Amino acid sequence: MPRLFSLLSRICIILATLGWSVTYAFADEPMVIAVIVSNNEEIAPVNSLAANELRLIYWRKKEYWQGGQRIQPANLHAEHPLRLLFSKTVLSNLPKAQTDYWNELYFHGIRPPRSVQSEEAMIRYVADTKGSIGYVDACHVDKRVQSILWIRNDHITNEAPEYLNCK
Repeated sequence: MPRLFSLLSRICIILATLGWSVTYAFADEPMVIAVIVSNNEEIAPVNSLAANELRLIYWRKKEYWQGGQRIQPANLHAEHPLRLLFSKTVLSNLPKAQTDYWNELYFHGIRPPRSVQSEEAMIRYVADTKGSIGYVDACHVDKRVQSILWIRNDHITNEAPEYLNCK
């Protein structure tokens, strides 16, 4: 089973690189990504966000929330299918193409968003870290976090999907 998942992940990476919409293997519906913040009011400085702000946050061009708290964005690891779709939709390129950008900014003291290895790690980080923002499959959102934006079909919206095909 792990070999099958690895193979399917590689296929998704290739399809995303070619500009195709990434979907979970054999799924009828395209995946929906939920952009999340903590459900704890003391940790989450916002409960809504404009779609254009998301791009600024992940390029580290917006570093503070409106109340002055530092924004702590997190990414899934560079090969994760959700990361590929998120990068393509929000940042208009793929993680490998971002390397030169981050290498340049690193010398100015600006680091890329934190990278986590799994969606569960993302939820834990966002739920417990002040000012954090991240993303997961919308089907994995639980009571620890709240969704403030959704990404579906290469489109960012603040309207929750009417239906999620969670299996």
